Amino acid sequence: MLQNWAAEQQQRIGRIRVPSPTRRARTAMKLEDRLERFASRVLDRGLDTLCYAREPEHEHPDRVAYVPSPWFVLPRALRYIGVSDGDVFVDFGCGKGRVVHQAAKRPFRRVVGVEISPVLAEAARSALAARRHQHRCRDVEIVVADVTAFRVPDDLTVGYFYRPFTGETFEAVLRGIVDSIDRSPRRVRLIYLRPTDQERSQIVATGRFRLLKELRPLEAAAAIFESR
Repeated sequence: MLQNWAAEQQQRIGRIRVPSPTRRARTAMKLEDRLERFASRVLDRGLDTLCYAREPEHEHPDRVAYVPSPWFVLPRALRYIGVSDGDVFVDFGCGKGRVVHQAAKRPFRRVVGVEISPVLAEAARSALAARRHQHRCRDVEIVVADVTAFRVPDDLTVGYFYRPFTGETFEAVLRGIVDSIDRSPRRVRLIYLRPTDQERSQIVATGRFRLLKELRPLEAAAAIFESR
């Protein structure tokens, strides 16, 4: 009887139609994809941040393979929250430095990228050196470190994540950010590209951040959180 019931449920599920994207949504997605490819060809020239990479020597159940953020995500998020020359930006898991480069073009007081892989970190340093003439921020640094051992700066005001790690590693970084705020009370915003429901919950569960804004480009939704 149980097997028959299960088979009936599967048939019911199979008959349920999942709504497909509207024609307008499909058109927008295609346009967005074309714009991103064009941006990658033009803006990535000389940076070499486009290629995906995984460093086997740094395999860890909480670590995720390097994938660059789309070019349009950070500028849109920073336009929303605003940037001043008193802000300090940290990219947790910066990979080859695309986001660090974008942040350095804004008037941040300091920009830091944290990366566990020396290979990716060196690629980031080379890319940033080649584009230094484009940077408004003159204090740009790539730190090679495991983020669980990285002391979050007490002047951090904007943190960026594109799912560089999960699980206990992410929990440890959130604790580090909260500890930093306790040491030096201030407003901190976190930009998280394509967060899962679990990652949203982990940030809010600290009791120290609230969801400020959901930015929803079709293929690159980003969430902005603000400290309470």
